[in-house]
Amino acid sequence: MKLNRMILVAALGLLSTAAYAQTGRATGTPFGSGEDSIRCRQSISLLTSFGKTANYADAYEHWQKAYDNCPAASKNIYIIGAKILHWKLGQAKTADEKKKILNQLMKLYDDRITYFGDDAKVGTPQILADKIEDYKTIAGADADFTQVYEWAKPAVERYKAESPIQLLYYYTFGSRLIASKDESKIDQYINEYTQAAEYADAILAAAETDEAKKVIETYKNQMDTEFAQSGLASCDKLEKTYTVEKIDQHKTDKAFLQNVLALFQRAGCDGNASVRAGRYLFDIEPSVTAAMGIAGEAIRDKRYAEATEFLNKAIDLAKNSSDRLKCYEALFQIAQVQRNSSAAISYGNKILAENPRNGRVLLYLAELSAGNASRYYPDDKIKQRCYYYLVINKLRHAASVDPSVSAQANRAIANYSRYLPSAQEIFMHPDIKKGSTVSFGGESVVIP
Repeated sequence: MKLNRMILVAALGLLSTAAYAQTGRATGTPFGSGEDSIRCRQSISLLTSFGKTANYADAYEHWQKAYDNCPAASKNIYIIGAKILHWKLGQAKTADEKKKILNQLMKLYDDRITYFGDDAKVGTPQILADKIEDYKTIAGADADFTQVYEWAKPAVERYKAESPIQLLYYYTFGSRLIASKDESKIDQYINEYTQAAEYADAILAAAETDEAKKVIETYKNQMDTEFAQSGLASCDKLEKTYTVEKIDQHKTDKAFLQNVLALFQRAGCDGNASVRAGRYLFDIEPSVTAAMGIAGEAIRDKRYAEATEFLNKAIDLAKNSSDRLKCYEALFQIAQVQRNSSAAISYGNKILAENPRNGRVLLYLAELSAGNASRYYPDDKIKQRCYYYLVINKLRHAASVDPSVSAQANRAIANYSRYLPSAQEIFMHPDIKKGSTVSFGGESVVIP
């Protein structure tokens, strides 16, 4: 009897607490009611005021109150809250502090999705993209891309071509890293990349401004490059999946042929199946993918004139940076094979116009420029050798924007460093000294 009375008293206590709860969180309303509603509005007002002037120290207390008591009251709780937590990260002194704040920031994004995920302007997909971007930047080398993949996958599957391009990129990035560690996931990566690439193409086609297109193309080009260089989508694997017989069965299926060609081209493959698909597709309708497929066959058979012809046709038909980039890269390789340096320079510059972070091209152009040293200051060998500072700067730039070429760049730097004038020679020179600028045609370099 005594136990039953105790249970009854406890239950009445809980009911009493609920009856007097007035915060937004407790009542499931944006602001709550009564005095709690007034306090919530005051906290948001002060939070917004301090946030606008980037006074995050004074904003913090009001943000915490609003976030704790009325999390559904205003988007500013999350927009300014993210800025406050970034500021807190800058104040953190230990790794544990930073990890704790990072976790807070990730939860803030999750709560924003809970309360404002249906927002028409910045909804769940973009919030997730921002969350992943922050996580990647803050966690750095410690970022867990399996976690990134698990965040991105359900959103991409739900929102498809309505996903932000950043979300598609991190989805395929995570899928690729998972497949690189588990061979059983390679087919999954190929399928997920192929689907994401189709969504990216749709997003690019729908972009309304040049600025938006440029952002989309940057992420899409990187996504395509990583697929091609992953080594996971091997040509042998694609050839086994898409046989010549299978291509023949679908020779009038335009969508199928386009998909096969795009997949082979992204993987850098030009086997019999892709060539057959290209010929069929070009008969149905001249297109970028078909022209590139035919060019691929010509390159393989060393018919470089025909390859160049169809690559230029593809460029004329191309409507986006990604396709033009693939064509220019193929033409760049042909020029190198044919030892046509002027053509290689021309195509290399066109590649950089589409993707300024292509380290392989930057490296080629830097090393090619080294041969120009003798053109300058023929009567002043010390000043002439200063040209190699310019070459080395170009090599360092290539390595900084594209780590995949850093080893090759470093070897080249070591080689060209041998030709630099010594500190003694610079000291004794009447016209140059440390910190002075030496010009070489349209370029110049500061003597370090």
